[in-house]
Amino acid sequence: MTINCWVIDDEPAAHKGLELALQNHSDFSVVYHGYNVDEPAALSLPKPDVVFLDIEMPRQNGFALLKLWNEPLPHIVFITAYGQYAVAAFDNNALDYLLKPIEQERFNIMINKVRQHIKQQTLVLKRARVEAFYEQLKLQTSQLGLSVKTSEGLFYIKQKDILYIEAVADHLALYFADKAMLSRDSFKRLSLELDDKFFARSHKSYMINLAHVRKVEKGRFGDALLLMSNGESVKMSRRYKALLVQLNKVNNNTAT
Repeated sequence: MTINCWVIDDEPAAHKGLELALQNHSDFSVVYHGYNVDEPAALSLPKPDVVFLDIEMPRQNGFALLKLWNEPLPHIVFITAYGQYAVAAFDNNALDYLLKPIEQERFNIMINKVRQHIKQQTLVLKRARVEAFYEQLKLQTSQLGLSVKTSEGLFYIKQKDILYIEAVADHLALYFADKAMLSRDSFKRLSLELDDKFFARSHKSYMINLAHVRKVEKGRFGDALLLMSNGESVKMSRRYKALLVQLNKVNNNTAT
């Protein structure tokens, strides 16, 4: 991975010194040399990964550069001959603060810090992209249907057509208005694809589509029977009593 750098310093010798210090760090590439903060070229270039920035320069000091970007800022490393700005630098979220003349050992420590922060930033970004992808995939699956494994192959069905699912030995039976389908899937796997706004467990052996429940017949001990849209009844154990609240929400939404 190439780490793109800017060097902003009004002294040409400082640019040469940084180029020399970076010679042993081939993953760092200086893509822009600037000699003051308000050079027009600085506004049109893509945001770099890291900026090596002087503080005292003509017209504006280095802190003014930070106003050019929206969050998140690039990693900022101040390199200056003046130690009195260190507190202000870290108040402006500087990654590091080096004093001139640059000591190579201290410079190498800073370089490794930059690498580590960029690596962590990249991992966070990748994780966010993966999570976004799976959320989108889940949404698409919920809207389009459900993949079901059977002895006859893989079938893709509409979730809204499933009335309920029953665990039968090591199989699952999916019930529709006019048929049933036997699958070697598991509740755990199907629950990753099923829309949890409508599908819920009513019993250790049953998962129901709340939109197809027509009546609740309460039992004596907190349990109940759920009358489904095809006229059949499904058990609801008292362990799943909270399901009644979710059922009321679905029915109210459906009614409106």
